[in-house]
Formats: sequence, C-alpha cells, structure tokens
Amino acid sequence: MIRPRLTRLLAVLLTFSAGPAFAAKRMVTIDAPARAVAGSKVMITVTANTDASDGEKIGFFHAEYSVDGGQKWTGFCYDEKLGPNAVRTVSFPVGAKGAQAKIRVLVAFRGGKAGDVDFNGAPIKWDASWKKWESPPARLATIDVAAK
Repeated sequence: MIRPRLTRLLAVLLTFSAGPAFAAKRMVTIDAPARAVAGSKVMITVTANTDASDGEKIGFFHAEYSVDGGQKWTGFCYDEKLGPNAVRTVSFPVGAKGAQAKIRVLVAFRGGKAGDVDFNGAPIKWDASWKKWESPPARLATIDVAAK
C-alpha cells in the first residue's frame, strides 16, 4: 500500500519541480472616475505591465480620449519600445451634461517567447484588431457626465 502512494507522491513532486511553469501576467488598466460634473477636469491614469522574464516588454502603448462620446479623439500617448512597466496620465475637462468622455488604450507586448501579444496573451492581429480599437487588444473606459 505504501509503494503506490509513494510512487504517486514522487510523480507529483517531479511534475511541480521540473521548472517554472507559469504563464506571464500582463495587465492594462485605466483608472478613471465613472462620473464627472459637466465642465470639470478629470485625471486619468493608464498602466501597462508584464511579468514575463523572457525579455518581453511593452512594444506599443497607445492611448486616446474623447469628450464627445467618441466622435473625435485626442491622443495622449503613442509610445514604443518601453520596459516591462509603464504609466501614463492625462488630465482634461469633460464635456456638457449628458455627454460621455471615453478613454481607449492599445498595448502590444513584444520581445518575449510569446511573440507580439495582447494583455490576454493572444497574438496581435495587426491588420484586424489593432486598428479597430476593439477589446482585446484594447481597454476602454467611459465617464458619464452629470449636471453641476
């Protein structure tokens, strides 16, 4: 009876001690208020990072905001070839009551074993999803604008 248990225990130990078998964690976050008073100024913080230890870095970090519900966009970050961590901030006045301010962020992670990937680890489709600002590889946030 002890021998089969010992065999199973050794198999489990060998499985977990064979080397680091973890997936890289990639994150893209937008810190923005859910609501703002018409005409007030908001501060937005966008963060991207990877913990991959194989040379993966932030290859592209693009961010824009709109104060008219997405009709016109203003870019505040078009960075390339960053390290494993990046933080960008922007402050802008929101529009009139009933309008929506929007923030959109595209991040591509590059240089590691996974190739060009989004925050989920999925391959970037450069001619499809990248240019459409859809999620993923994008993150989106909306701020509802209320009366004063």
